[in-house]
Amino acid sequence: MNNAIQHWQFNPLDTWFFREARGFDTSGSNELSSLFPPPARTIAGAIRTLIGEQQGVDWHRFAKSDQYAELKQIIGIGDDLGSLKLIGPYPVWNNKRLYPAPLHLLAKDKDYRFLEPGDAVDCDLGKVQLPRIKDIGQPLAGAKPLEHYWLTAADLQKALKQKSPDSVFKAKDLYAEEPRLGIARNNQQRTGIDGLLYQTRHLRPSVELAIGVGVMGIPDSWQLQQGIVRLGGEGRASTVEVNKMAMPSIASLELSKLSGNHLLLMLLTHADFGRDWFPPGFKPIEHNGICKWQGTINSVELTIECAVIGKVVREGGWDLVKQQPRPVKSLIPAGSVYFCTIKNPNARTAVEQLHGHHIGNEIALGRGELVVGTW
Repeated sequence: MNNAIQHWQFNPLDTWFFREARGFDTSGSNELSSLFPPPARTIAGAIRTLIGEQQGVDWHRFAKSDQYAELKQIIGIGDDLGSLKLIGPYPVWNNKRLYPAPLHLLAKDKDYRFLEPGDAVDCDLGKVQLPRIKDIGQPLAGAKPLEHYWLTAADLQKALKQKSPDSVFKAKDLYAEEPRLGIARNNQQRTGIDGLLYQTRHLRPSVELAIGVGVMGIPDSWQLQQGIVRLGGEGRASTVEVNKMAMPSIASLELSKLSGNHLLLMLLTHADFGRDWFPPGFKPIEHNGICKWQGTINSVELTIECAVIGKVVREGGWDLVKQQPRPVKSLIPAGSVYFCTIKNPNARTAVEQLHGHHIGNEIALGRGELVVGTW
């Protein structure tokens, strides 16, 4: 398997529509919004489609034919991604990756505050440390977490060191929302079907915006060409550029910025922790009467002191192999942060083993990518 990372970039030729997990028949609302960035499976499907088409695949025979055994080892089939592994997907602005704003960063206009573990309080989780504003003597009325905001690599580095970013990207800076109205058709009679109106909300990307993803596992001998793929709901066209040089990733934390044994773990992509809000393998413990969560990530022993987690992201989709809807999953959103202490006194080793590591389930889809900060 080839572990070299290729950078794939999807540039829109039309609007994007990455449908939320609700169905059109959901009660209470008949308009469906678009997710951004798109679900990882949507991007994985587009990648596999382009690879297969350039290898001359007959998709009607692909699932059951032994003719494509070698190709199946590379791109997989159904839930199995074969040897493919993704990093992302993520927004690309003027050919540079954008990162989700960490959710312990609060803002009102251009004033910023950071959250930190507060005093222990009794709640439904037991006696735990909940987040509080770090500069408790300087409250900022009306400050809110920066959900659906994005940062450059330089500004994320500042936020991970508890420094205010120079600027942030709002969702409306990246794209405009366009409401659409449609009706189901009777193709035999070429008429609309009574009572089956629907509404969707498409995304009209700015000219500087694209979707990027790092891809591993493609053989060096395959000379993939640029192409056009149908991407997302309604099969809107996007061009694909394949670059064998990976997009530069955010640099790891400078050890001089570490504060004792305190590490901040932030999710750069959504994570699948099953039914839990904490990574797999972590167990609750009690220390000095306060509940904490202890476990190991990539051989680094950690204790979660506190966390700031956004609203769960619901992802479903369509299973092309089984021709049925996928079960809807709840994911921990990108931008969520965990205030941790490390047991290992070697901070350098801890940072190197955690930075860029993926945690949770379905990491081949790029889920659970970590970046390390301090608190």
